[in-house]
Amino acid sequence: MDEVDKALEALKVQIKKEIIDNYFADRVYLEEDTEILHQEAQAYRQEYDLLGRRFLALYQALGSEAARALVMEALGLKDWPFYQQFGALPEGARPELLKGCRRRGFTAWRRFRNLVFDLYEQLRQQAEHLRETYAKLATHLKLLNEDIDKFNLSYDFGLIAAQIEALEGGGEVISGGLLAPEREELSTRMRFKRLKLTDEDLPPAPQLPPLATIKGRLAQILEKCQP
Repeated sequence: MDEVDKALEALKVQIKKEIIDNYFADRVYLEEDTEILHQEAQAYRQEYDLLGRRFLALYQALGSEAARALVMEALGLKDWPFYQQFGALPEGARPELLKGCRRRGFTAWRRFRNLVFDLYEQLRQQAEHLRETYAKLATHLKLLNEDIDKFNLSYDFGLIAAQIEALEGGGEVISGGLLAPEREELSTRMRFKRLKLTDEDLPPAPQLPPLATIKGRLAQILEKCQP
């Protein structure tokens, strides 16, 4: 083997090494980014569960089915969020939902109204934060899937095999060769699966109007429905 042949052989080895190194480097990046996305989705779900507890506290503070119906109508919510969970709570456990809630006002009416206003404002702020987080997660998911598509396109086993076979002058990529089904199986295993987050994985938070825009209407409802 002369010097030219040695140089060409070394070049072939280097090219194949770069293909393998790039494949695993890009795959590790996708695996790490996928794990980050899962952690973000888990944190979102935990905060969403806290939002549910705030809704349950609001339902309890309103005190009656009539008040809840009127308030949900004022908020523009046809489906009452988390109300099934509230209905599943035993009557004796519901007062615990308001444990630690501050009661402001010199009269029972004022304390009732301010309690509902305070709970609603906390609820609205948390729902708004969740909606912003949801949008960021959706963008992260979209960008990650775009990277996955690029990865699968760049590291298609059939194309890589053809490139290496061309370097080898038509020789086998793997000693002994691979049958077509085996190549397809290996190609499938090398691909990275696109990710999908369902509403069950990432439930969207409801959009709630600012307290200032509905405060007057809420006050009228609460005055009519005060316990």
